[in-house]
Amino acid sequence: MARGTVKAGTTGKYGARYGVKIRKQIKSVTRHRTHPLRCPECQADAVKRLSSGIWHCKHCDLKFAASAYSTRVRSYTREEAASEAELFKKEDEANLAHELGKPVPEEEETEEIPREE
Repeated sequence: MARGTVKAGTTGKYGARYGVKIRKQIKSVTRHRTHPLRCPECQADAVKRLSSGIWHCKHCDLKFAASAYSTRVRSYTREEAASEAELFKKEDEANLAHELGKPVPEEEETEEIPREE
């Protein structure tokens, strides 16, 4: 079996074939796919990927569907996605301000909308 190098990692076996972009994508996917991930129910690092989008927790025996290569479940409603995008934007602005040494912009108080489950 081919031995991977430090820089190429698991994609070192492909050599100069298939192009840099595809080899980097494969490296990222295999790295994220093989590590144990956190279970959304019991918070144990015991989730393994069964197939594309199907995950299984060995600790609490929970089987669930999520993204193909991570256990992150994406929002399906536009409102939730928009609020998540605003939250990430505010976090990015705060991180950038902190790095530049500027004062962090103050958050406006908003009314929380209860989720339907």
